Amino acid sequence: MRDQGLARVPMFRTLDDALLGEIARRHTARSVPAGVALAHTGDPAEHLLVVESGTVSAACHGRDGSRVRFVTVTGPAVVDKAAVLAGGRHTATWTTASPCRVSRLPASLLRQLIDTVPSMRDHVLRYLSEQVNQDRLAMTRRASGRPVVRVASWLLETGRGRAGRVGLPGSQEGLGEEIGLSRVSVNRALRDLAASGLVRVEPGAVVVLDPPGLAAVRDG
Repeated sequence: MRDQGLARVPMFRTLDDALLGEIARRHTARSVPAGVALAHTGDPAEHLLVVESGTVSAACHGRDGSRVRFVTVTGPAVVDKAAVLAGGRHTATWTTASPCRVSRLPASLLRQLIDTVPSMRDHVLRYLSEQVNQDRLAMTRRASGRPVVRVASWLLETGRGRAGRVGLPGSQEGLGEEIGLSRVSVNRALRDLAASGLVRVEPGAVVVLDPPGLAAVRDG
């Protein structure tokens, strides 16, 4: 029988039922409450973190004590594949932002699947390419000194340039941590965008109403 937890994770969808079942039997998912660190900055990246359900966030602290949020991920998903593939250490602390179902797969299993399952290899190559592009976009976004431009860029990137609801990574404060702004600056930028009719701000989310208008702010 196909394991319904792993089968929902994009990385594992193409695996056959027998292999999915074997992985699930050997590496059982567990329930983790909110606020638990699944991996710490500097820990050896020896296991792949598979989030079958729930939300996790990645953050680290700078030398001055400031907190930088890298990303918030909602399952089903696999997090920090790059660190595991590199055989290095986690560059961020991954913390559950809500109750989650999480399993840990050995790095050796990931490498074996990449070597033997073409669809897995293709998935990882696409992921690495997308990661490079996302990092470039993040660098470009941070290079802008105007908070409203950073917020508009993040909304377009996260919402893939489409109208609709975009969840915030841990409220407006979390968004500020991710794009290098204070909560006050994020709030002011969102108010300006809302006053222009480009977005609507809701608790924990922003509804993009006018993607071309946001693009004009980003590029302007």
